[in-house]
Amino acid sequence: MGIISIIKYQLYLLQLEEYEIPRYWRLLLKKGYFMPKQPLRNVLVWTLKARLIFALTLLVYGLAFVLLALESGVYFALAWLVVGPLVLPILYTFSLILLRPLEFLVKRVIISKAKNIVKSSNVKIIGIAGSYGKTTMKNVLTSILSAKLKAQATPKSVNTPVGIAQWLIKSCQEKPEVLIIEMGEHYRGDIKNLCSITPPDIAILCGINEAHLERLKNIENSIATIFEIVEGSKEDALLILSADDQHIRENYQKYVNNKNVSFYSYLNNPLANLQIKERRFDVEGLFWSFTIEGLGEMRTRILGEYILGDIIASVTVAQSLGLSPEEIRKGINKIEPIEHRLQPVKSQGGILVIDDSYNGNPKGAHEAIGLLSRFQHRRKIFLTPGLVETGPKMKEIHKIIGRELAGVANLVILIKNSVTPHIAKGLVDGGFDESKIVWFNTAQEAHNKLGNILKPNDVILFQNDWGDQYL
Repeated sequence: MGIISIIKYQLYLLQLEEYEIPRYWRLLLKKGYFMPKQPLRNVLVWTLKARLIFALTLLVYGLAFVLLALESGVYFALAWLVVGPLVLPILYTFSLILLRPLEFLVKRVIISKAKNIVKSSNVKIIGIAGSYGKTTMKNVLTSILSAKLKAQATPKSVNTPVGIAQWLIKSCQEKPEVLIIEMGEHYRGDIKNLCSITPPDIAILCGINEAHLERLKNIENSIATIFEIVEGSKEDALLILSADDQHIRENYQKYVNNKNVSFYSYLNNPLANLQIKERRFDVEGLFWSFTIEGLGEMRTRILGEYILGDIIASVTVAQSLGLSPEEIRKGINKIEPIEHRLQPVKSQGGILVIDDSYNGNPKGAHEAIGLLSRFQHRRKIFLTPGLVETGPKMKEIHKIIGRELAGVANLVILIKNSVTPHIAKGLVDGGFDESKIVWFNTAQEAHNKLGNILKPNDVILFQNDWGDQYL
């Protein structure tokens, strides 16, 4: 690996860990100080922040070279050039610390401007929080509301204070009637901060599980953090909560106070006012048909059964904002499969590929396995590197995945890493034939070998991706 590659690699790891210094150094020492122990899947993105850190690092590095040349002589200066890769992570860290005051001021200005825009507008704000399910809920909601209202939603993974503030400043120039905000969380206070910028008129809480325990440490912290959307919503806000989630059912009364609460459920929990009737999954047409009282029979081409709950929640929102049954049905009919989230792709030989590579949480894995089980007359293959950021629950979660797979899959393809041995253990404990577990060192290697594995009429599900910051 050349010097340029080392420079970019060491900065890439800092970017991967979202510029959190302790996490950066842990990753650098585990992944490889000068070069990765395994091939990288992605590369450094030269964002403004990355460029500033790199430029400041070069400036500090150059000043040190000049001072050494003047004070200690040319040999010491040349030696400094040689040891560059050794000290670059230290200089990146130093540069990041130097930039933080400026970064803080810039962020304050952007966020303050966004707050003023929200206060001076009549736009309705819908906030979505949860350990999982936020992106799908956002897309379904946008599709339905757009049948009547000018609705805009945060794009892709924009869910941090500055990202949302920048998007909001730009979006409000187009005079939207509804803004749909996906609120992400890593630490306590994250959602509270987002609500201070965009206090929701309607707050949707999708579900709570172990998806972010690496940073939040325990489920109690996850519960308190995600319920910040309830506490941070407006006094007269409508709260729409998942009745299918045990942590929500057991904790919501501590947080809602006197706010208006409505529940949604795809399992027809009695807490939900709207119920799904006559549901049926068509394994050939790849759609759900179902009936909702007052709306009649409908279809959706989203494969996961959980979509029925998202539709119920979105119907509740739409009704509160004045959409007619005809407009709601029109919006439901426009819902499109979401890229990399149980996305069906038909391949040669009648092979069905289900791409669930952006769905990396325990509930999502459970839903994916449930979907796979519906294809009773096909050979069912499950390919996964496992889940990330599950913290102290890592072993338990992956053993459960293995046990669930044991009764469904005909072949399981695992990527070698720190978690997949626990999936294998769960598979064996569940009575799965160990000879039907196939191992690969990397996801790329697995994909390259699929031509030798797949047969006509197979269905293969790709579950989750494994970022470069995980081992």
